[in-house]
Amino acid sequence: MSDNTQTVAEQLKAFEGQLLGLIPVDRIRAVSFPRPAPDIIERYKRLPDLTSSIADILDQFGVDSAIPTTLLAPLAPGQRMVGPAVTVKHGPARFNAGYNVANRTSPQLGAVDEVTLSRAGDVMVIDGSAVPTASNIGGIMATAVAAKGFAGVVVDGCVRDVENMKRMGLPVWARGATPRTGKHRMELVEFNGKVDVAGVQVLPGDLVLGDSDGVIIVPYDLCEEVLLRAEQVAEKEKVLLGAIESGASAKESASIISPDKW
Repeated sequence: MSDNTQTVAEQLKAFEGQLLGLIPVDRIRAVSFPRPAPDIIERYKRLPDLTSSIADILDQFGVDSAIPTTLLAPLAPGQRMVGPAVTVKHGPARFNAGYNVANRTSPQLGAVDEVTLSRAGDVMVIDGSAVPTASNIGGIMATAVAAKGFAGVVVDGCVRDVENMKRMGLPVWARGATPRTGKHRMELVEFNGKVDVAGVQVLPGDLVLGDSDGVIIVPYDLCEEVLLRAEQVAEKEKVLLGAIESGASAKESASIISPDKW
């Protein structure tokens, strides 16, 4: 057993008696990892323009982690989400669904054990390998996620039971929806490892933001510095908007924030 697996095995002892054995231990990369502090998350939630303002600031750090709604669309209007990532990697099963059902060889998707190993306020980020024909999360799993208190779900792939997700108020961004289950067709490749979602790398503990403009990932190490800049920009923009609404001239407005920043 490697040192990393041993560390994971030791961490899993805290969940003894709570897990159903749905995730092979060698597929769990982390159980405990740093997350942004609760006060940092609350301050992000108070930003007036969430993903758009953060996208501008991340440009200054050379981080292009914005995912537009043309790739991952919100299931319902007005969704908003801020929370640290727990990551899930799904891939196509080796054998087809008919064979797996007939031979009772269907691979596991992790299901509720992923929820047990997560915390309230987390965002489940699923790299579904962009498979367009099978769901990565459905109504029962979504109910467990919502009951745990997740901030939301991001899926590079499809979901199903969309109306149930909407009724429970679970914020979800996905490539699309399908009636076809992922059971028998998809399998859990890795939990809490590095994933690729719509071309953006995501690590456990990275901050995931979502709204009507899309999804953006703030690397964990940059969370505080990005927030400080975002708060400063938000304050200046508040003054600028107030001036424009009050009829300020172009010159007066430009003295608040340079037009090249608009």
